[in-house]
Amino acid sequence: MARPQDGRSRICIVGSGPAGSTLAVRLAQLGHDVCLVERSVFPRSHLGESLSSGVLPLLETIGVRETVEAACFLRVSGVQVKWDEGLQERRDAAEQGLLVDRGRFDALLLDRARALGVRVLQPAVVRERRCDESGWSLVINANGRRVDLHVAFLADASGRSAGPIARSRHGGCRTLALHGYWVGSNLPVQPRIEAGPDEWYWGVPLPDSTYNTFVFLDLERYRTGLAGTIGDRFLKLIGGSGLLDGCRDVRLVGRVRATEATPWLAPESVTAQSIKVGDAALALDPLSSSGVQKAIQTSLAGAVVVNTLLRKVESREAALRFYRATLEDAAARHRGWSATQYAAVAAQRGGSFWRDRADAASSRRPPTVAPHSGSISPASDGPVMLSPRLDIVDLPCLDGEFVVMKPTVSHPGLDGPLAYLGGVELVPLLRKLQAGMTPLQLACAWSPQVPLPAGVTLVGWLLAKDVLVRDPAGPSRRS
Repeated sequence: MARPQDGRSRICIVGSGPAGSTLAVRLAQLGHDVCLVERSVFPRSHLGESLSSGVLPLLETIGVRETVEAACFLRVSGVQVKWDEGLQERRDAAEQGLLVDRGRFDALLLDRARALGVRVLQPAVVRERRCDESGWSLVINANGRRVDLHVAFLADASGRSAGPIARSRHGGCRTLALHGYWVGSNLPVQPRIEAGPDEWYWGVPLPDSTYNTFVFLDLERYRTGLAGTIGDRFLKLIGGSGLLDGCRDVRLVGRVRATEATPWLAPESVTAQSIKVGDAALALDPLSSSGVQKAIQTSLAGAVVVNTLLRKVESREAALRFYRATLEDAAARHRGWSATQYAAVAAQRGGSFWRDRADAASSRRPPTVAPHSGSISPASDGPVMLSPRLDIVDLPCLDGEFVVMKPTVSHPGLDGPLAYLGGVELVPLLRKLQAGMTPLQLACAWSPQVPLPAGVTLVGWLLAKDVLVRDPAGPSRRS
């Protein structure tokens, strides 16, 4: 097959879930010629029906937010939580979370890719793949027809099927999810999460009036500690929860299924000729309920990485470093968050399920940093200086359509190195700090690049993070 002309690079993406379709759309927007290979015929059922509130803004980036909102999926106004305390309701007045039919949701994203000229082979499976210096030679079975494709770049968005979890870098204890769909009367209208003695539960009401219920338990406990069929074990465990309280005439639709739910990080997420996105690269603890959001985020970042690898060879190493560091950082942050949630239950009731997950994650959490002890504020007349603990290092960062090296601010009080703050490069702003400047004078020095009200807000944030501290040697003067 002849290669495209006019500088465009043919890219093949395997898998058209949210990660694959998002990657295809963004690469098409960047002017690349993209082929997407999907095994299943849409619409098809899929887990991950609860979308966190951060998904809609991300969909706006690829031009599909209005389409998804028009689909009239269920809005999440609140979640019932029975964790380390009694039953509570967490309200979301903005109702940005969604409960979706994943078959329909994924089809909407795929339709957006088609509309931008992405070639979709469906149902189709990659049967052979060979890689050399010129790219990838693929043999694809597309609905019984052989398609030979030569591409410069290959992206894997096939989810956990990308490789055995035994070869991944685990982000937590081995976890199994048992789940089944229910119909009946008086089914819940809100999602519910609940901690059990040695497991936790998650219930999700769906647009088709079914109710999906999950039990998350230790994989070894499932293998050795429970007798009976998958269905028997599931029913016994669900019976110990409150997920079906108040329901009438309920019955399971279809069979109970088991799926791996262990957090993981792929050992090789990106090379000069390939990339993994979504669950193929990083799978979060399901406790976060943000797997789809993270899948879309990895694809948006991955599209810029791919664009850099194909069009700016001189920035190749920066692009590779950026993507690997992005996934490592996301994995670490979610491990830390999950540890806090598991530890709350472990402190109340103990149990190896809770202790093991709290310990495994908390051992990887970065140390916390105490906030500054001074009373300095943006309105203070005292001079400030850069913290002695601050360091400026060059690191790869996103800059529009490419990954480039940028000076970043590193400080123990920050979650990670920062290149931008409020959409403006941070290091050039800090370099405007002169001896004896007060916080307000520094904010004024940033104008008109940063309007004064925004500058005062940014200075206040830097003071709160200890990036800016009181200068004990400087004179005190009013601005």
